[in-house]
Amino acid sequence: MEQERKKIGNPEATWEDIDCKNLLTNDIENPDKKICRIASAAQGFQVETNPYICSICCQSSTPQQLGNLGIRIASAKAAKERNKELYLSAEERLGHGPGTELHKMIPKFLENPTCNCKSWAKKMNVWGVDECEKNKEAIIDKLVDESRKKSVFSWVPESATRIVAEKLVNLAIAKARKNKENQRFKWHAVVTTAPRKDPTLSSCLDSLMIAGWDFNVFAEPAKYDFLNQEYKNKTIFNEKKLGVWWNWIESARWALSNTDADVIMTVQDDAVFHPDSKDMVEQFMWPSKDVGFISLYTPKHYSLKPRQKNLQRPIGLNRIATKALWGACALVWPRKVLEQVMQHELIEGWLGAPLKTKSAWAERQILRRAEPWTIQNSDTAIGKIMNRMERTMWFLDPSPVQHVAQYSAINHGGNKGRRNCGRCAKFSHPLNDQIPLHLNGVEEFMLFDYDEII
Repeated sequence: MEQERKKIGNPEATWEDIDCKNLLTNDIENPDKKICRIASAAQGFQVETNPYICSICCQSSTPQQLGNLGIRIASAKAAKERNKELYLSAEERLGHGPGTELHKMIPKFLENPTCNCKSWAKKMNVWGVDECEKNKEAIIDKLVDESRKKSVFSWVPESATRIVAEKLVNLAIAKARKNKENQRFKWHAVVTTAPRKDPTLSSCLDSLMIAGWDFNVFAEPAKYDFLNQEYKNKTIFNEKKLGVWWNWIESARWALSNTDADVIMTVQDDAVFHPDSKDMVEQFMWPSKDVGFISLYTPKHYSLKPRQKNLQRPIGLNRIATKALWGACALVWPRKVLEQVMQHELIEGWLGAPLKTKSAWAERQILRRAEPWTIQNSDTAIGKIMNRMERTMWFLDPSPVQHVAQYSAINHGGNKGRRNCGRCAKFSHPLNDQIPLHLNGVEEFMLFDYDEII
């Protein structure tokens, strides 16, 4: 018998169900009106909350902490009511990692145009905990140098400055490691890239890092002088040209062989992610036992109902049935499904979309077998594999990912019309304000654990 799986928060929660020391009551006549102390302190004005929002916060792996989903929902609503700008946490500005944890401990007066502390924080986040351990002396040197210029540790004797800096760095790394260990899902993203006019790769990687993903890049032969050194260190440069299809396969196989991630995201280099993308998609994992993937990119025509082109689908997570998949910009895979995909006969047998005449297609197949780097239409192949495996395809709408390239790396055209999202999420607003927790427009739904995926 199927049992109902975990829900996001408890819509029927009452204040008796919430155990939180950060709830304040300041209205004697209305004791059920509660103020969140953490959110109020962060935003600079009173942030009212309710039992359901608090249940979302308490359910998380980091309850009662700034940046938590429940606190952000309450903050966003309060900011909107007051017509004020929402304060962004360090994670929302810099991403997640040791650099953010260190940045939280640096006084705000350091945040001025002459200080590159934010750049160092981002660099540390890209490094991750292990690389920060290896580069710890360089990070300490940076802190000591900033101390001399701006009296960061004015209360510390000069002889002890390095000792204090080392303790701060160790604490930041330890906190980031603990946060990583407490994550509900083990993620890894792999990004495929090729040379193109007006490169978009750096923007893609920046958005991935800020959203909290660890990643590696698989680059076709070319010069990538525009990449900073931290991103180059995460890039595997192909010795020979693989082409669209085989570079995607190579990236997926690498993720399966070199990481223990139970969630793997395959990304194209012209995708730019909303900062809340990772937090949002985790709330929908997994929508069915026969799930194939969840796409963070929804092309324009997938927002419309089939055979009813003037009617839009409901917003939320929608199942899309199609014989010809469009847009493999950002696909989120359960590891076991991606493993099965890599075993499928079409992985070796795909030669690209067929041509209209049999004679022309026969000639083209010979050419593509001889020159496998010419094989394209990876999204079409992925859709065919999903259908043959009888797996479902799901798309978040409004689309948290935007297709930003104006020039295709394979001459397929730019990002206009159906080559971009129709309902694109606004990056200036939290995704929780834009995407309801609905599957196919239905409020009540079931989610399934990884082990339940067939």
